[in-house]
Amino acid sequence: MDDREWLIDRRFAGMNLGLQRIELLLKKMDNPQMDFPSIHVAGTNGKGTLCAFLSSAAANSGLKVGLFTTPHLVVIEERVRIDGEVIDSRTFDEHLSAVRAAAVEVGKELGEEPTFYECTFAIAMLAFSHAGIDRAIIETGLGGEGDATCLVDADLCVITTIGLDHTEILGNTREQIARAKAGIHREGVPMVVYHPGEESVLETIAEVAGDDLYVHEGIEIDDYWQDWFIFAGYISTSFGWELPSENINWPGRSPNWPPKDLFKSNIRISAAHNADGLQSELMSIQEPTILLIGITQKANLEDALADVTSEVWHMPTFRYIIVTEPTTGRNPAVDADELANLIFSNRLDEPKIERDPIKALEIAEIMSRQAACGISVMGSVYLVGDLLKFAVERSGGDLWEHLRVH
Repeated sequence: MDDREWLIDRRFAGMNLGLQRIELLLKKMDNPQMDFPSIHVAGTNGKGTLCAFLSSAAANSGLKVGLFTTPHLVVIEERVRIDGEVIDSRTFDEHLSAVRAAAVEVGKELGEEPTFYECTFAIAMLAFSHAGIDRAIIETGLGGEGDATCLVDADLCVITTIGLDHTEILGNTREQIARAKAGIHREGVPMVVYHPGEESVLETIAEVAGDDLYVHEGIEIDDYWQDWFIFAGYISTSFGWELPSENINWPGRSPNWPPKDLFKSNIRISAAHNADGLQSELMSIQEPTILLIGITQKANLEDALADVTSEVWHMPTFRYIIVTEPTTGRNPAVDADELANLIFSNRLDEPKIERDPIKALEIAEIMSRQAACGISVMGSVYLVGDLLKFAVERSGGDLWEHLRVH
């Protein structure tokens, strides 16, 4: 099989925390992750957004900056950005070839090859090293301790929010999840945490970080985007950088996305997919809307959808609800019938089920014109990717340009 097929095949090997494989893999490539300093960011929600803002701030300050985030929306290359731009496929493939060769050696020595995630992280580190970046902004993949990204040379660690997500791996309480995410701490390296709101959660993080802990209290505003912009500004100021640009392009998260000419209706698209994200997104919808939702499987599905079955979902704001299934992602989609049963457990109307997300969008566009209202899409980041890819192809646009962050 060719290199791309080999990499995709690694996806089906599953998720396996631990540093032995990735440590040996990077060592065989002369530890490219040590060629530049990194800001290392963990958290439940907001970590990708904060990383995107920090990348913008570094670039605005004249630094050549690498940005590693997961997952990707459409193409695997978008996990690796330099100065806000996704690296080109040829460069990605060159580094993939080197990573594959080293990964095969790791497999012979340890009895198992590195995971898909570890390989993409290694590709990013090679790409950043070869490009001669001044600074990297690194988003953790899932938890903290045991995540491949813990091997970067971090001079600042950051934790955004602590929520109940990936409980099957990280723990069943916010305190357990906080301890796992605080595992990115290195002795003597400052760790800034956005105040989690619960003192017991903050105390858990303090037990790990000790004297290296700094707490960002935040301010009382009901604006997710502005909140992370301000937090990124504080961090940027501590490095003596310029502020980030507020209008960066972060599909599925930034309020300026999607551009008006990409879809045929007034549409807002959010990658909210866990309890905290869904609650925030639901409460921000004030005008009548057609709701389109689809999520990927998770262990605590009913907990994540608690607000789906609460009173907020029975308000007349949601004129119609369409349930669909994302087509990509590490985990399969939640079956549309199962999701509809949860959402409509107390609603009087019937769900509209369309498993094909593209057909679901086209139905939503027709309904929105008939009802003279907008469309709200939320759920898996992979649903965002499905719709982005379709919309760009339909409009004849340049996908790479739509994936540029700043």
